[in-house]
Amino acid sequence: MRARFPRTPLLAAPGLLASLLAGCGGAAPAAGAPAEPAQPVEVRTAAVERVGFERSVAAAGELLPHERARLATKVPGRVAELLVDRGDEVRRGDVLARLEEREFAVRVRAAEAAVNTARAVLGLPEADGGDELDPEATSAVRLARAELERARAALERSRQLASEGFDSKSVLDTAEADFRTAEARLQEAFELVAARRATLAQRRAELEIARTQLAETRILAPFDGRVEARETATGAYLAVGDGVFEIVRTNPLRLVLEVSERDAGPVRVGQLVRARVAGVAEELSGPIRRLAPALALDSRALLAEVELANPEGRLRAGAFAEGRVVVDPAEPALAVPPEALTSFAGLTKALVVEAGVVRERRLELGRRTAERVEVRAGLAEGERVVLAPGKLAPGSPVKVLD
Repeated sequence: MRARFPRTPLLAAPGLLASLLAGCGGAAPAAGAPAEPAQPVEVRTAAVERVGFERSVAAAGELLPHERARLATKVPGRVAELLVDRGDEVRRGDVLARLEEREFAVRVRAAEAAVNTARAVLGLPEADGGDELDPEATSAVRLARAELERARAALERSRQLASEGFDSKSVLDTAEADFRTAEARLQEAFELVAARRATLAQRRAELEIARTQLAETRILAPFDGRVEARETATGAYLAVGDGVFEIVRTNPLRLVLEVSERDAGPVRVGQLVRARVAGVAEELSGPIRRLAPALALDSRALLAEVELANPEGRLRAGAFAEGRVVVDPAEPALAVPPEALTSFAGLTKALVVEAGVVRERRLELGRRTAERVEVRAGLAEGERVVLAPGKLAPGSPVKVLD
């Protein structure tokens, strides 16, 4: 048989509940009383503003020497002395190496003697002076002119005597022939002087070549820089064109960047480049100095060159660099302060104030600075966003303090 339990009347339940609440120290709300409205939360806000953001395109490249030169011999010879080695700093015009010069010094003396001989033939003093010469002052021309004057006088006398009947026609013909011969000898004398002057010029050129070859036994630095490599040793015999040193100029350095074909359109000479170089803590910057006239065939990239000062040599040629070319220093865009943003599960949101309550917006963000974050979608200019929203829920009433 099923046991029966006493049933408590339903009407007694409210009284029982009231007794229980009274025993716990609580009071039951009056039936049908309205709920109290939530108190507004005080918040600070900021306006969504249109500000200027720096627009840049990415590029990658490396540091290269500003100049590089392989120094080779222009004359054959044995290396007598090497005055620098790898890593040494050099200045333009410094002597870096010497070849044995005895043979070239002898050639200079021989060429000087040949010049003096040519000057002596022309009647010029042996002292190395100017080569200007009046042909009329040379002995050959003076002698030929004297012969011409003598022949002219003899011809005039013969004509006079022939007109008076004292000389025969044969004597007159001989006088005229002697005169024409003297004229030819004078012309020959002028030509001889011209040939001797040409010989002197040739000897001058040979002397200059000999002196140049003597000077080229010294290997000079073509610019300020450092020795990157030494290719020979003291005592080695070098033929024409054999390498001695490789010199690089490292101040400034060339930062050569590759800008992709997609981003190359707005890149121009003079635009600022910000770069990070491996092993260097601070950011480097400088304007674009040169642009390639065409895209590289292998990489389809535009090559841009930036000059970076390197007075202390802390930057190394060959280092990898990542850069950004600033194509627009102040491109207009919507922005909000960073403290207006909250992120959860990969989504970024902001709360805007509408009619005294907050509404949630999902955002698409772009560029960032320490003071502003670009908003590409989700907000409109002039809207006010809540700063430091914390755990404020959408729909909550708020009181704007600012």
